[in-house]
Amino acid sequence: MSVTRFTNCHLIDNGKVYRHHDLYFDNSTRKICNAPTSPSFITKTIDLKGQLLAPGLIDIQNNGIYGVNFSNLNEGSSPQDIAQFRRSYQDAMSKYLTTGVTAICPTVTSNFAGVYPKVLPIYKKSRLSHQTDSLGAHLEGPFINLAKKGCHPVETFVDAKEGEHKLLEIYGGDGNLLDNVCIITAAPEIPGVLDLIPFIKQHNCVYSIGHTMASYETGVQAIENGCTMITHLYNAMPQPHHRNAGVVGLINAPLKGSQDKTPFFGLICDGVHVDPSMANLAYRSNPSKCVLVTDAMHLIGLPDGEYKWDGQVIVKNGDRLYLKGTDTLAGASTTLPQCIRNLMQWADITLAEAVKTATNNAASSINVEHERGFLNVGCDADFVVFNKDGYVTRVYKLGNEINSSDVPAGAEARLSAVL
Repeated sequence: MSVTRFTNCHLIDNGKVYRHHDLYFDNSTRKICNAPTSPSFITKTIDLKGQLLAPGLIDIQNNGIYGVNFSNLNEGSSPQDIAQFRRSYQDAMSKYLTTGVTAICPTVTSNFAGVYPKVLPIYKKSRLSHQTDSLGAHLEGPFINLAKKGCHPVETFVDAKEGEHKLLEIYGGDGNLLDNVCIITAAPEIPGVLDLIPFIKQHNCVYSIGHTMASYETGVQAIENGCTMITHLYNAMPQPHHRNAGVVGLINAPLKGSQDKTPFFGLICDGVHVDPSMANLAYRSNPSKCVLVTDAMHLIGLPDGEYKWDGQVIVKNGDRLYLKGTDTLAGASTTLPQCIRNLMQWADITLAEAVKTATNNAASSINVEHERGFLNVGCDADFVVFNKDGYVTRVYKLGNEINSSDVPAGAEARLSAVL
């Protein structure tokens, strides 16, 4: 047996800091293990000099990174086009790992049926040591409401009146769902969608309410049918009213005596999609079900300017992305560690509490908590190291050390233990 030990560190897990704890992982399986029975099994020791070790971050809604749009293939894409896209995707995922995000659900926005069989196999669940993993695609549309279309192309929208046949026709069959998909976002009021929720769950996919005009009552029906998530809370849904809570009201125990059925909800804390006060309100309503997401677009990391996208033009101005000539948001360009720091400030919570929303909660929301997102024995050796200010200083992917791109200039000199 050969084991690596992290020492002189504090562990972040379960929303708490476990001070002065060592952590071990098996160099063969690349999974967290118990302390070895003999010191001779420890073949490598990493001294973190009083910093904080947390599970790798998980981003369950991300539309693209470093110039790669996860929906970029089309019906006419050739095998050569697909091969080139795969290379660009792998390169971008290697870069994204430097931000501390060790796994994502690449998000494919509303598209024509011919696109899904070409792009989804690229997002098959992975376990790699040199790039951010895919946990399976997040399919956002095309079963969504025209009134809450956002920047989705309306010509792709469909209903589900034909039931299972229509779902499989659009997404490319049973194999595509079982092997390559993690989350499906659809509006429950679209004809046929409510009845499809159990079928979606049978394919080990999470059903999430989004891009919807659904009432609170329709949302409760969806939950009774197996819905367990809400996509980017507040965005692309009716705004809550004190006499008409709408979908937002679902985050507070919609079924009497069934707290476990309250859905997880994605929350974009970039300061653009959601006002800080409303982000704080949502988080404090149900901290254990809050999942930080970036909703990042492929323009993240690119300079400000105008960019063509699906026949439209997106204007990038700092963290703000809009469709040209409108006030319609077109995704985000803020990293997940920055979203964590924002939530810390807005909700006046600790780093450990904020990290929980992008690790433990994220993993639990998509049923991978026994593999990732926790510092439990048996979970993958995917870690981030934080300094006391919440900046990622190191990343470990299956134990492989990766340089961080999240550290601001001069931060290394300011590193200190959290006392």
